[in-house]
Amino acid sequence: MKIITICQKKGGNGKSTSCQNLAASFAAKGKRVLVVDLDEQGNTSSTMGILRKHLTVDAVLAGEEDILFGAALPVWDGEGVCYLGTRGGLSGVMKYLDGETGGHLILKERLAVVRGQYDYCFIDTAPSMNILTLNALCASDGVFIPLSSKYFSLKGLVQTMESIEKVQKRLNEKLRVLGMAFVIHDGRSGLASEVIGKVKEEYGELVFQTIVNQNIRIEEVQVSGRSIIYADRSDRAAFRGAMRGAAQYEALAAELLERL
Repeated sequence: MKIITICQKKGGNGKSTSCQNLAASFAAKGKRVLVVDLDEQGNTSSTMGILRKHLTVDAVLAGEEDILFGAALPVWDGEGVCYLGTRGGLSGVMKYLDGETGGHLILKERLAVVRGQYDYCFIDTAPSMNILTLNALCASDGVFIPLSSKYFSLKGLVQTMESIEKVQKRLNEKLRVLGMAFVIHDGRSGLASEVIGKVKEEYGELVFQTIVNQNIRIEEVQVSGRSIIYADRSDRAAFRGAMRGAAQYEALAAELLERL
């Protein structure tokens, strides 16, 4: 199982959206996919409808439930993706992890027992380098960095790269940056084009060729608990937006698979 962390230290760059749509794109290609939601806001979990009967990452990290043999079960989204979400208890889990010796390695230990059950695991993280994000990076093989083509996204990118380098040096030397992609791009903005140019100049081949345009249809579909890949296209007015968004995420997933 390859583990990929979706990481960005600035909010509003499409982490949760990228996580859900890349996972669905991988599943559509016949891959067995697990998604772990480590963002305290729980955006991914809220769209999937985590219920009391479901296994949560909160319980798994705290040692209250076994990820493989627990009484509760993870959420299956109907698109072939298994979700290990949160019901909002990650703040307490953070205190627990901070107090544990080697607390930054607990997620790695928990995921080790299901490595044979999935091909890929995507981890959604908060826009901060807290103990949960650190757990994700220590457990991962690679990092995918989502970007907005807005100017302030550059600051978050620099901070994210600095944090990843520290983790590589001190905690996980096998971790590599798989790349970064613009998943929220306003093609009408000249400044947005300048931002893309600066990132490509600085990071070269790490920048994915595929760009996902700003698309309200992607957001609408996510709220309904679906990925853009399997959006309801019966609404003719929304059909083009859904098709465009799906094609862009499928192309991005193909690039990511090639790098993996």
